[in-house]
Amino acid sequence: MKKNKALIGSALALLIAPTVLSNLSPQTVSAADTTESSLVGTVNGSGVLVDDQGQTISGAFLPNNSSWKLGDTKQINGVTYYQVATNEWVASNSLNITNTQQQAQTQANTAYAQVANSGQTGITKWASAVVNSQGQAISGVTIPAGSSWSLGNTVTINGASYVQIATDEYVAANDLTVQSATATATTATTSEQTAQEPLVGTVVNGPADVYDTSMDSFSGRQLQDGTQWKVGQVVQNKYGYTFYQVSNNEWAPSSNMQLNQNDSQSNAASEPEFATSVTQ
Repeated sequence: MKKNKALIGSALALLIAPTVLSNLSPQTVSAADTTESSLVGTVNGSGVLVDDQGQTISGAFLPNNSSWKLGDTKQINGVTYYQVATNEWVASNSLNITNTQQQAQTQANTAYAQVANSGQTGITKWASAVVNSQGQAISGVTIPAGSSWSLGNTVTINGASYVQIATDEYVAANDLTVQSATATATTATTSEQTAQEPLVGTVVNGPADVYDTSMDSFSGRQLQDGTQWKVGQVVQNKYGYTFYQVSNNEWAPSSNMQLNQNDSQSNAASEPEFATSVTQ
């Protein structure tokens, strides 16, 4: 009797199994792309989540307009899905996708734009901090109130306007009073213009290597050929080498810069030990 019951139970199991299997939705799932992603997805509408097998996760979804770092991709029934967490995926057609790496590169390219001769001079309203192209303050570097600088390109860093004054050195536009060199020339007499004309150097035979006093060596930065720079001090060391100051700590060799005032080099201050480590 027990043997007959076992046979009947097995038969019922075989009859039920095809019915259960036929109710499962067939899913075509391809292998995930394991390439590191720099994509961010913002949910546009329904952010329904599925598991690794393509099955909808009950009660789980991503809120509309929320943003998520995207991981691997896989194809499920011909639709591309992005991984947003362990065993959680969302369809690409539910996302607005942006590439953060491309955005960062675009910002970097803008920030590192070559200095151009804008024909303008900026005078600092107060002592001003100097930042790099990423908006980070350059330690120990400030420019004094009332100092004049030949201005390069204006860029946007972290939503604020900055003006380039040296290689990878920027000052907030709000810290400067900008004057047009053309306007200044038309309102001054010839003698006044000569007396008030800022000392400016044009890079020749460039690019010009930059000597950094804080490092007592060439820093690896270069000034591009044909660019113009506001020059502060002019010094000559005991070996007869002359350098022009283009920022607080940076100096360009006279062999790579032509000044707009011919007598400036002859009036160089004597600094016997200046840059001797690179001119011996």
